[in-house]
Amino acid sequence: LLATRNFYGVLRVQEYGSGTDSSRHRSLIHGTILHGTQYLEPDLARQATTYYTQTSGVGRALESMHPTTRPLKIGVIGLGTGTLATYGSKGDIYRFYDINPAVIVIANRDFTYLKDSDATIQTVLGDARLSLEREASQGFDLLAIDAFSSDSIPVHLLTNEALAVYLRHMKPGGIIAFHLTNRFLDLIPVVKRLADANHLFSVLIADDGDEGMASRTDWVLVSDRKASLQVPQIAEAVTEMEPPADFRLWTDDFNNIVRILK
Repeated sequence: LLATRNFYGVLRVQEYGSGTDSSRHRSLIHGTILHGTQYLEPDLARQATTYYTQTSGVGRALESMHPTTRPLKIGVIGLGTGTLATYGSKGDIYRFYDINPAVIVIANRDFTYLKDSDATIQTVLGDARLSLEREASQGFDLLAIDAFSSDSIPVHLLTNEALAVYLRHMKPGGIIAFHLTNRFLDLIPVVKRLADANHLFSVLIADDGDEGMASRTDWVLVSDRKASLQVPQIAEAVTEMEPPADFRLWTDDFNNIVRILK
């Protein structure tokens, strides 16, 4: 349906299926990386798909926060098609950060997750870390960091200094959800080391994504309170992770991509 190029690469919107096929869907692809899929049938259009299903790490984290007597505030670094907005309830605020203006246009024009959400949707254009550094504390219940699926990752979002920025924006007991699914890089030890160095609790949710339009995913959930990660929705799906003992902490002055090549 669409192919467009800008400084950040080539974006394509592709449609699959035809006629009355209930599996008809539309996908956003950046280069060769899938950035979200939505069913076209009205009854299925608000269903979370790909990396964001209810059995994914971020899906389980969000579901563990419902129902609640107070509105939630959710931050998301990396808009994609806006799939996570489908979890929003009335009164919630979902604040999306994205560096690519074309993604914001496409998510609002070619997909309906944002417009159909019951939550209030906010979008912030620009580098997410710089935006967060400039903003007053947002008080997020959950901050999803979803910018690491490609073969060229924004390392500055995975450093000790970046984690300090995220923590400043979290409510006590809030969850930072790192989406680490990647065909080329094993990013799990990076986040595990960041959590340990800052005396935070962390768990890995590795989901096979066997049903429907679900994708296989790795999400690492990080919190300053162990209880936030011990709720049944999360605890029942935890996979053990143990980074190498000599794995060095990533900072703004040091990273080692070669060490994490698959």
